[in-house]
Amino acid sequence: MKVDELPVDERVKRIIKERGIDELYPPQAEALKSGVLEGKNLVLAIPTASGKTLVSEIVMVNKLLTEGGKAVYLVPLKALAEEKYREFKEWEKLGIRVAATTGDYDSTDDWLGRYNIIVATAEKFDSLLRHGANWIKEVKLVVADEVHLIGSYDRGATLEMILTHMLGRAQILALSATVGNAEELAEWLDASLVVSDWRPVELRKGVFHLGQLFWEDGKTDRYPENWESLVVDAIKKEKQALVFVNTRRSAEKEAISLSSKISRLLTKPEKRALEELISSIEDNPTTEKLKRALRGGVAFHHAGLSRTERTLIEDAFRAKTIKAIVATPTLAAGVNTPAFRVIIRDTKRYAGFGWTDIPVLEIQQMMGRAGRPKYDKVGEAIIVARTEDPKKLIDKYIHGKPEKLFSMLANEQAFRSQVLALITNFGIENFGELVSFLSRTFYAHQKGDTASLEHKAKNIVYFLIENEFVDMDMEDSFMPLPFGKRTSQLYIDPLTAKKFRDAFPQLEKNPNPFGIFQLIASTPDMATLNARRREMEDYLDLAYEMEEYLYSNIPYYEDARFQGFLGQVKTAKVLLDWINEVPEPRIYETYNIDPGDLYRILELADWLMYSLIELYKLFEPNEDVLQYLRDLHLRLRHGVREELLELVKLPNIGRRRARALYSAGFRNVEAILKAKPRDLLQVEGIGLKILEGIYRHLGVEITAVDEPKQKKKGNLDDFLK
Repeated sequence: MKVDELPVDERVKRIIKERGIDELYPPQAEALKSGVLEGKNLVLAIPTASGKTLVSEIVMVNKLLTEGGKAVYLVPLKALAEEKYREFKEWEKLGIRVAATTGDYDSTDDWLGRYNIIVATAEKFDSLLRHGANWIKEVKLVVADEVHLIGSYDRGATLEMILTHMLGRAQILALSATVGNAEELAEWLDASLVVSDWRPVELRKGVFHLGQLFWEDGKTDRYPENWESLVVDAIKKEKQALVFVNTRRSAEKEAISLSSKISRLLTKPEKRALEELISSIEDNPTTEKLKRALRGGVAFHHAGLSRTERTLIEDAFRAKTIKAIVATPTLAAGVNTPAFRVIIRDTKRYAGFGWTDIPVLEIQQMMGRAGRPKYDKVGEAIIVARTEDPKKLIDKYIHGKPEKLFSMLANEQAFRSQVLALITNFGIENFGELVSFLSRTFYAHQKGDTASLEHKAKNIVYFLIENEFVDMDMEDSFMPLPFGKRTSQLYIDPLTAKKFRDAFPQLEKNPNPFGIFQLIASTPDMATLNARRREMEDYLDLAYEMEEYLYSNIPYYEDARFQGFLGQVKTAKVLLDWINEVPEPRIYETYNIDPGDLYRILELADWLMYSLIELYKLFEPNEDVLQYLRDLHLRLRHGVREELLELVKLPNIGRRRARALYSAGFRNVEAILKAKPRDLLQVEGIGLKILEGIYRHLGVEITAVDEPKQKKKGNLDDFLK
């Protein structure tokens, strides 16, 4: 289908053609003929890089131009939200306003009412639904990207409940990789279904074993025995490669190993570009290894890197500055980083009780990264047979069908939270209405009856009544209680809220950071660190040493909770070090964690600390304790000792700048107001823009002043020597 033949607004066609697109891919054309432009729901299940996003853009923009209202584009990751936001900004030429929202689960985000396309993570949009944001009634289209994640244990239930809420209220466009039961998903959504294996770039798939490469069409090629030769070969052809491995340490080790082999293939300008990239990355133990790999044109990519570092790597790979990436499967989850050759080194992963096969769907997602539209006529996806029989891998992963999706409402933690939300935020008035709503879920559609769902819901309702989240009146109608309503709005598990409330009496008697951090770490909403076997004795000793500060008893060795408890102690100690201004590199080294782990813990702890304060306010709080909690929250947010609290309230003053100001003698706002601008500008990290922001915040006019060439006064590094 030619773009000119599309039955859409002429302005939409013009912008698509400005991108150099005159003709649509076959699955795109089929999708747009399915009735989706007339308002019918659609499930579009096609391979990576086959143009799902363009279909969604055409549907969204055409709907907005013809009907008005809003379109919500749901993504699973913050990184994807940023990527889609940048892509969709192009439509602002037509007067369509684009926004992205991913954080702060305790807000209606009324400002979004001014926008037409809203990109959001599923969790963020779920929280907006709970808060009853006024603009949601204007939503006429919901696009669910990566909808196969409805089968994901940790986030599937959230996506399923959003779609259940929006069914019948808005048109739904569900985008997916090919899944085993797309028909069932389409049936549930009352949607047309377009399934296709068509790709814009031909995909050759094969298995590599000891130097022999067996292609699915029966052809073979010879290479040196080590799979690394496949990467080197791609670089020699002036192509790029992606390697998927199953652990962070493997990603780092293999990237450094490949770097030494690829370095000699780089030109001087390429090496200069890499040195420029290296100079933009902050130093820590993880990035030291990253920089070693980057000198040879290779990077590793995993959740231990910060979001900034991962974005730098992705952008440099797209710009071809980086020749190869060795990644854990996080990179396969939708971020746009295709390569000519994809090599899957591992088809097994460790999952709690031993090694298990990685699902076919995930491996095929990784394989789908092979072949770059506009650059390659063919892409190559190669699985490495390390100990496995090559034929079995071909049968399972290359010829095999992806697994079926199953509803994750069976996950009790997610179900508990969603049932509470239905009662407290969505006006479900009695048990019959609750079952009626749940009967519209994918879970009920798959099971074919609501009996098991009804039984599960009954147990959850008993728990909610028993713990005073909700009550029932004489006519068996639900009565949401303030504790339940606030818990749901805060987007935390009711079990987390119960733990907090149970701890309030002890917290009032003995408020202390270690006890509060261990309490936060003990909740189901916190991702705690694992206490390794060799560390367990140290953390047990620490727990006994700090026992008087804890709000829970130390479990016995035989207790199933024992190892988890030591993980909580380790997490609490990391948070304690953070607020005592221990430098990040020392935290990484001491606890054997990566920057991404620390940032994830800090982000979750910040949210849970806020939730703890909000719930405490409901129960006639002691004002001194409430202020103590607020101060601790500020210390946690900025990673500072108590004496810096006044300084970190200033704009753009974090732990380093606050400590530098304090060390230079500017210990409070009064000292800053009395100081000469030139003296403040001599402090490490305080530039003219920062100072102007501080003065603006304090309502002071700044006179013209030159920034000194040398910074002389205190900094965090001096303080911590």
